[in-house]
Amino acid sequence: MRLLIFTSLISILPFLSFGLKIDDNLELNLELIKHQTCNYKKAAKWEKKLEFEAGNDKSGPKLIPTPGNTCYKIGGKVKVLKEFKGEFSIYLEIRSSASKKQVPESCNNQKPSGCGGFGSCLYCNACETLSASKGVKATLLLNGEPINCGDGLKPGTYDNIELVFCLPNIDEILQSQGLSKETFKNLVQSEDGQSLRSMGIFATVYVFDTDVSKLMQTQAKIEAVYRKSKRSFFRDEPLPPEVYWTLPFNKMIKEQRTFVACHKIYGNIKIRST
Repeated sequence: MRLLIFTSLISILPFLSFGLKIDDNLELNLELIKHQTCNYKKAAKWEKKLEFEAGNDKSGPKLIPTPGNTCYKIGGKVKVLKEFKGEFSIYLEIRSSASKKQVPESCNNQKPSGCGGFGSCLYCNACETLSASKGVKATLLLNGEPINCGDGLKPGTYDNIELVFCLPNIDEILQSQGLSKETFKNLVQSEDGQSLRSMGIFATVYVFDTDVSKLMQTQAKIEAVYRKSKRSFFRDEPLPPEVYWTLPFNKMIKEQRTFVACHKIYGNIKIRST
């Protein structure tokens, strides 16, 4: 549960260092270590169409908060290697360890469409999601406006494309987990009851230019049947790796197929008193 709370808060915040105030005495910070494009080989099963500029805590693209809401954007140079158009979607994979033996965090509060939620989730129709009223959102902007899926992007190097992530407020997040602020504060305190927790975070952003939501819908149904058959499972207990990686969407990610852009983010989450 504790790890799920952390990852829910940062799952939409790659490339950045920021502070999110929980109350007058507590603040969550995500400190950037580095972000970089995923390794790509000519024999790869995915086709690289977009490449985002790399950076770290000292150089490269940084986070820019947008005024008046909980959204953040990252710019820098973006290479469009092949025409990019269509109803694209973004999948955010969140891990607390760099080890591939550990499965990613699960997606919670996922919609029947297979989209949305907190954790490792798929965000569909990314041309439009910033207009949604609640929840996590992700999109690409061109000259400050959502990219028109019909027009798309022509090959070239752009300095006017931004990757934008929005997050729900702290009350929405805690409500989704059935927690009060006091309970959350108790969870993030260390065993001695004095110091506060910190942890590493490893995220990967996958961009798709085809509809992959049906794979996620099928996966959710299969997972529900599996969990129902395992009565000893807690609701948020991770699936065994041998089960997790056989599910349709997860198998596609493991085999590195179908997506057209991939970017990795490494950072540290710290909870501190203010």
